Amino acid sequence: MTQTEFASLLARFAERPVPAVTGRHLYVWTASAEVLSEILPRQLSVALDLYALSAALPRAPDHSGEARRLLQDAIHQWLRENAPSAGHHQVVVVQGNSLLMRYRVPLEPFFRDSHETRLFVFLAPQKSDLAPAHPLPPYVSFQPAATLSYLRLHLGGGALAGEDG
Repeated sequence: MTQTEFASLLARFAERPVPAVTGRHLYVWTASAEVLSEILPRQLSVALDLYALSAALPRAPDHSGEARRLLQDAIHQWLRENAPSAGHHQVVVVQGNSLLMRYRVPLEPFFRDSHETRLFVFLAPQKSDLAPAHPLPPYVSFQPAATLSYLRLHLGGGALAGEDG
């Protein structure tokens, strides 16, 4: 979906309930966050920062399975606490999605909570300035597009939004 098409979808969504284009209202924004903020209806948007959410966890996990469970529980709680009130629309911009990929956190809560009045946008820019600060050892593989690949795998190619156009 192009930036123009997604902007049109958001404008319609701001006015009335809109059936999902790709099965559920879950989209992966592949352009910059700045471009998204220009087209996002401000009165509807709320940010879910997974890095901040994980920093507020009650304790540090001992292993990746525990990290997955703690983060998943925190996401469930955040979604419940920040649910839109009846008759209101909400666009949730999800940041820090590398944590979803790293710990293989299921996207089920987002699927369950998306509907005609609640839409999720996962930030995963194709072009990123992300790079290691120091050279990595040979046994470490750096894949800057890993988060985008993870989200594409679980949401499908039809959920991609933000290409120029």
